[in-house]
Amino acid sequence: MKRSIIFVIFTLFSFSAFATNVVTLDFRVAVLQSNIGQEAAKVPREKVAKMEQQLNAAKAELDDKKVSLQRDELTLDPETFKQRRQALAKRESELRAAASNMQRQAQKLEKDLLAKLTPDAEVVLKGIIQEKSIDLVLNRQFSLYAGPNIDITNELTKRLNESN
Repeated sequence: MKRSIIFVIFTLFSFSAFATNVVTLDFRVAVLQSNIGQEAAKVPREKVAKMEQQLNAAKAELDDKKVSLQRDELTLDPETFKQRRQALAKRESELRAAASNMQRQAQKLEKDLLAKLTPDAEVVLKGIIQEKSIDLVLNRQFSLYAGPNIDITNELTKRLNESN
């Protein structure tokens, strides 16, 4: 009796495994690579590039000041040297904080962009799901292996481009 119940359960699971249409998708990549994603990302990309440019200029200035301090180390009195070294350390700390802040801002810009584009992309994705009778969509990043024929990322990007 016990074996027959186990056999029935195993059989049901094996049939459901064969009947399931599973695909993988990297939703973020599909949306950001689409024409609307590329167009919408122009302004955030420019903001991030400007922040990077400012940060790089500040880092170059700091490096120049470090070289100058090393050069002047023997000619400065100990107290002046100490003060300049502390000022450089403080500025270096500020730049690290600015870099971290810039990274957070870039992530927020991308998150906001994705939130703005997601509703339209979900409509297109639902169309693909219905058309292909897909039972399960897995995030491509979480799958250990997926054959190229079950990844619908490029198809979603293509359809997003066609829809606009």
